[in-house]
Amino acid sequence: MSSITKNKNTNPISSSYDILDNLRTAILILDKDFNYIYTNASAIDLLGSAAAIKKLTELRCENISLSTYLNNISLDSQSVMLRDLKFKNFDRIERIVDCNISSYYDDEIQYILLELNETGRLYNISLDQNLIDQQKATREMVKGLSHEIKNPLGGIMGAAQLLDRTLTDKSQAKFTKIIRKESERLLKLINAMASPLPSVNKDMINIHEVTEHVTELFKYDADNLDVSFIKDYDPSIPQLYLDKNQIIQALINIIRNAIQAINKDGQITIKTRPLLKYTIGDTRHDLVIKIDVIDNGIGIPEKKLKEIFYPMVTTKNDGMGLGLTIAQSIIMQNKGIIECKSKNKETVFSIIIPWCTG
Repeated sequence: MSSITKNKNTNPISSSYDILDNLRTAILILDKDFNYIYTNASAIDLLGSAAAIKKLTELRCENISLSTYLNNISLDSQSVMLRDLKFKNFDRIERIVDCNISSYYDDEIQYILLELNETGRLYNISLDQNLIDQQKATREMVKGLSHEIKNPLGGIMGAAQLLDRTLTDKSQAKFTKIIRKESERLLKLINAMASPLPSVNKDMINIHEVTEHVTELFKYDADNLDVSFIKDYDPSIPQLYLDKNQIIQALINIIRNAIQAINKDGQITIKTRPLLKYTIGDTRHDLVIKIDVIDNGIGIPEKKLKEIFYPMVTTKNDGMGLGLTIAQSIIMQNKGIIECKSKNKETVFSIIIPWCTG
């Protein structure tokens, strides 16, 4: 049984461990029998959690035999570059990489070096930059709309206050309280989104209290009576240093989008998980928190997936195409990203936020 080790007595580049451990490129060093001599953190993340008990030769690649290439390298010591190598890692997650395999000797001992770069990661860096550029356009659009929104919003807040004073049935007061509270939050959000440098009022928050608050809001929406919410929370998630109002709005926009995509008796799952060693854009984080909003609706056409976070892009007849754009902008202000996957009438929006304490 092979194992992932850092054996400084046998590894010829032991003095470079600290540098290699912080590279985004996955680095693996094998002996002549293809046992692991060294892997960095990126390699462990790429191969999956079971890599510690499985040999690299057990990895099943699409259309090629990795074992054949490794054997050839060990025999003739010629390096080879495999472009767009597709495989499912030991956690059954599909990966696409550029893989360079080479061989060298140290003290007459042969070692095989593999360098793997995820091609999808490079695409995501470019996509993230495009989304950042789109934020600027969105902010200018919000500036133009803010005046039109603030006027009726002020009317709603005033009407809610008058209604609260005249209510004879005090059991209904909780509804006017919700109207006032959410109107005030929306007003603050509009002001923040329209400002050149949005103010982010961060504090330590419990993300599950936020998701519970948002799902509770949708329970009072008559249009959502046939939608059920399933909660799949990881209680180990620590508190996050975030702008609570902004995260609430981002979740509202995403869940509303999910509700509009499903028919009667629809189902939305809110799932939270911590993830280790995750790269957002060109920054690698030790810990991120992932919040999945999963619906069983009609799905999103593949050609639309790359555009859904852009302003004025919508698949609905009555939408303005700003909800997801604003949600992405909010999460990016909190150093995170929103990803979307849609397949077989299941759509997953994933909010991924780095963990920090301030």
